[in-house]
Amino acid sequence: MKILVTGATGFIGTNLTRELKKKHDLYILGQFEGDPEKLGLPGIVMSDNIQHLADYIKANEIEGIIHLASLYLTTHTPEQVKDLVSSNIYFGTAVLEAATQAGCVRWFLNTGSIWQNYNVEGNAYNPVNLYAATKQAFIDMAKYYSDVFGIRFCTLKLCDTYGPNDTRKKLFKLFKDCSESGEVLKMSPGEQKIDLIYITDIIAGFTHLSELLSNNVVLADEYVLTSGKQIPLKELAQLFSKVSGRKLNIEWGGRPYRDREVMIPWKGIPVPGWKAEIDVQKGIKLFLGER
Repeated sequence: MKILVTGATGFIGTNLTRELKKKHDLYILGQFEGDPEKLGLPGIVMSDNIQHLADYIKANEIEGIIHLASLYLTTHTPEQVKDLVSSNIYFGTAVLEAATQAGCVRWFLNTGSIWQNYNVEGNAYNPVNLYAATKQAFIDMAKYYSDVFGIRFCTLKLCDTYGPNDTRKKLFKLFKDCSESGEVLKMSPGEQKIDLIYITDIIAGFTHLSELLSNNVVLADEYVLTSGKQIPLKELAQLFSKVSGRKLNIEWGGRPYRDREVMIPWKGIPVPGWKAEIDVQKGIKLFLGER
């Protein structure tokens, strides 16, 4: 199968393309000059010429698109609003427009966030922040293309992600840096629960759902990758220290909770036929390069 991947140079993208290229012909769509070449895969850099992208998709007979690219900001400044809208709404919409013009794309797998469903029951929309709002806005834009042009559109929402060689300032990287430097890590009171998914389980979820889309299996509009376990932050820090044998110098309550802090992660609908295989204890060891 021929698949176009956006956001392929990010943490999830590099791991996903490494797995997908074992079975599929991959093409990369980059937002910035030089992105496609970083992975040694054929690709194209996004421009404002949507027809040019449509011609590329048609010439390479792309059948499916996996959309990972986004701009993630926990909080934003007024100067960042344009970038959020451009990256999280315009970019994906331009890709969908090109896909419909090309006429060969059958499905589109979008990446969402559980932050689109803050403190709600069921599937109600309530964004944690502007980032989450832009992610939802793109889904609303995509409904037009799905209904009118028949592209199968599905969103896979992610909980917290982690794994080796992740340079993002995520939780376990903060713990690791704290344990190595001995510096005080100021954190919130730590009562919020965290749902962590290891990178190999994430990749398995994406590949499995893309296969279901390709095989025309009847699906819901969105799913969630969840470990099935929600661990309080304080307990997670204790577990990291126990498994790694490292001391963490954490000042609990050293900073306040964020505005609209997610205290209990949204669960959503799990991907059918998929489940997480790596528990947190094993994941910590793998994260630290241990077996």
